Amino acid sequence: MTTLRRSLSSLNALATFEAAARLGSFTQAAHELGVTQAAVSRQIKLLEVDLNTPLFLRVHRRVVLTPAGEALATTVTGAFGRMAEMIETLRQPLVPEAVTIGSTLAFSHFWLLPRLPEFRAAHPDIKLKLVAEDSAADLRRDRLDVAIRYGKPPFEDGRSLASHPDRVFPVCSPKLLARLGVEAETAQLPNLPLITSDWINPAWLTWRSWARDAGLGPALTRASDLSRLRFNHYTDTIQAAVNGEGVALGWATLLSGLLAEGRLVRVGRHSVELEERYHVVVPAGREPAPAAAAFLDWITGRFQADA
Repeated sequence: MTTLRRSLSSLNALATFEAAARLGSFTQAAHELGVTQAAVSRQIKLLEVDLNTPLFLRVHRRVVLTPAGEALATTVTGAFGRMAEMIETLRQPLVPEAVTIGSTLAFSHFWLLPRLPEFRAAHPDIKLKLVAEDSAADLRRDRLDVAIRYGKPPFEDGRSLASHPDRVFPVCSPKLLARLGVEAETAQLPNLPLITSDWINPAWLTWRSWARDAGLGPALTRASDLSRLRFNHYTDTIQAAVNGEGVALGWATLLSGLLAEGRLVRVGRHSVELEERYHVVVPAGREPAPAAAAFLDWITGRFQADA
């Protein structure tokens, strides 16, 4: 055991390295670990000194793994994953009737929270914990019972039980159209103020990629590049659109409630059908507990009904 401890680098440094390698960012690793970026850089430097080899190349605003870093990341990620799976298998839940659900901020805000009272009325004794964040969650590492994930399977950490299709089209507030004196169906997007969003998930469309997939010309791309309003959270983007600040890209699944209420309207006739879907994902190799099974029955039923 003494020999093993001496041959291994600091477990804290290895855990920091695993997060930085997986996320490709010291800043995101610091956010995930709850430390400062300087602390992450210090741990990586200590590990590089211990191994006497560079693990990352520092380039403008990002880091890239060296060949040695790639090799170490593969080994460390696999080892941590196996340890997490075994610990999760052995760990006894403190609250048997609690369900931990992970989703993006947008899905939680626009889709899940408005529908959650229905489940809580049917299952008042089940305790729920919602973990909403836009960075990709790992069901094994984050101890989630269920995740709502946007993308295309297969997923490394889980299996999809149900999926919901989606399409994207421009949306805005009726009061914006009234103020500009244009009709929703005939409005020319390049002439309207566009609201842009920054995405962590590359599968989410930007104005540029949406215009390309919708078969529209470069004028819309130029207009989006000149946008004077930009957000890093989709919930803020849509709130600005509801307030009449401009036109945003709307995911039909997320905004069905706002569209039905008339707080947002569809602009133009173009839309893009997506290959990606929303998936109800459960951890691989783990059978859901009774409380989680009840939630899964409810949400898969809602997915099927809404689709």
